[in-house]
Amino acid sequence: MILLRVIGFVVAVTLLILALQRYRRRSLRVPDALIMGGLATGLGIISIAPSIVDPVLRELGFPPGDARRAIGLLILSNILAYVLLLRAFAKTDRLEGILGDTADRLATRWFQQEYATEELRGVGPASGKVAVVIPALDEEDSLPNVLRAVPEIIGGLKTESIVVSDGSTDLTERIAREHGALIVGRDMRRGQGAAVKLGYQVALLRGADVVATCDADGQYDPLELPRLVEPILAGEADVVHGSRVLGAYESPVRGRSHGVKVFAWLTSRLAKTQITDPASGFRAFTPEALTVLEFKENQFHASEVTIAAAKRGLKIKEVPCTFRERSAGVTKKPPIFRYGLGYTRTLLRTWLG
Repeated sequence: MILLRVIGFVVAVTLLILALQRYRRRSLRVPDALIMGGLATGLGIISIAPSIVDPVLRELGFPPGDARRAIGLLILSNILAYVLLLRAFAKTDRLEGILGDTADRLATRWFQQEYATEELRGVGPASGKVAVVIPALDEEDSLPNVLRAVPEIIGGLKTESIVVSDGSTDLTERIAREHGALIVGRDMRRGQGAAVKLGYQVALLRGADVVATCDADGQYDPLELPRLVEPILAGEADVVHGSRVLGAYESPVRGRSHGVKVFAWLTSRLAKTQITDPASGFRAFTPEALTVLEFKENQFHASEVTIAAAKRGLKIKEVPCTFRERSAGVTKKPPIFRYGLGYTRTLLRTWLG
């Protein structure tokens, strides 16, 4: 026990010195410095006089004694370490959010500078159009077919394809530009949900009358965009979902079709709106709907759309759509079980939020 106390005291002094040095260099904030200094001081006191914690340990069911004291302190230290770990996770999440928002602002600024000149020359309308947001991550093989299939006119409005490159490292951006799409290039990879959200922001900046989404992997048919957009133009809905349950679901991955049914039942109960395919990535929005909806999920974006729209009192409608096997490349979705857990977490968090 003597050796353990000596080691504890040396560690305590070292931690205290490090805390003071880092605080003086302003590399440690006041709360962190206080926590680090408090831990060092407490460890030092316990190393010098272990019996000082006996009253606390006795209340917790650990009678006096070196062995019992060591076990009690070990349990308390584990609890403290867990609390500090949760705090570190929270700080990491905040930092990730700050970096992500910065990356989005830079991408938006670059986009505005890149295409402002085109608008001044009259290349591309500033309004009176349907913006088709296409999130893409390394989709150089499938993207050309998707962009070629996007109709030039939908409901009398010109279409404008906006490809949001979520940190692509292949020729996705170059191919999108060659096919006449607008490019939102973001070097920081954040996930499909964050990419779609960035695309919504850019579409609103472009003055779109309708904003639709379509995947870059070719699983949704762009030729069905007029059917998706029609309820928006007719004033029948604020948010429209394409439903593969009402339409065609070609060769579903084993277990995924059952998952769609389960989440459809759960989403319908939570949103109090009948939904057959809540995980669809084929959607359309009015600009007004996008200005009031707040999307927070970087990955499982689809699960929050219906709940968020229902909570805002927006009119939601489903139309049939076709879901196919991807034409090229590999899927970026996580395994089915992990996807299901993430989807459920997002669904409940959106409902409770």
